[in-house]
Amino acid sequence: MLRTICGFLFVLFFVGHSFAGEVISKEAVNYYQEGVKLQKASNFAMADSFYQKTLLVDPYNTKWQKFILNNRGAMKAQQGSMDEAEILFKRSLQVDPTYLPAQLNLGFIYEQRRSELESIKYWLSVLNINLDDVKPKGFVLGEVQEPEAAK
Repeated sequence: MLRTICGFLFVLFFVGHSFAGEVISKEAVNYYQEGVKLQKASNFAMADSFYQKTLLVDPYNTKWQKFILNNRGAMKAQQGSMDEAEILFKRSLQVDPTYLPAQLNLGFIYEQRRSELESIKYWLSVLNINLDDVKPKGFVLGEVQEPEAAK
């Protein structure tokens, strides 16, 4: 009898836990989608609030982390905070180094803030091109220097 009760409780816990995870995930999806809508409407403060709710409901889901870090970076870039945007895109890539939207966005940031040369690394990774495979042997990639006479 005790064995039957323990077995029943185990099954009940397992099924209940699975169902709770499904409900939490749906709630996280709803919060995230609302955040995206608000971001598209340029309501960045509210969008960020819904993104935070997504992470509170489903904190261990790296999918949400990379999406939200990238989206927050895009909002910071739109607001002109390029330093903060760069940090957020890099954090998104720490979660998933192969996440193409963050690579692409970091390429844009580097092109605007640093140099086209630094952005090349990100453009090539988005296009799945290895620079070492396409550059001529002995070719050194570097910034163009103006001749002394031109200065």
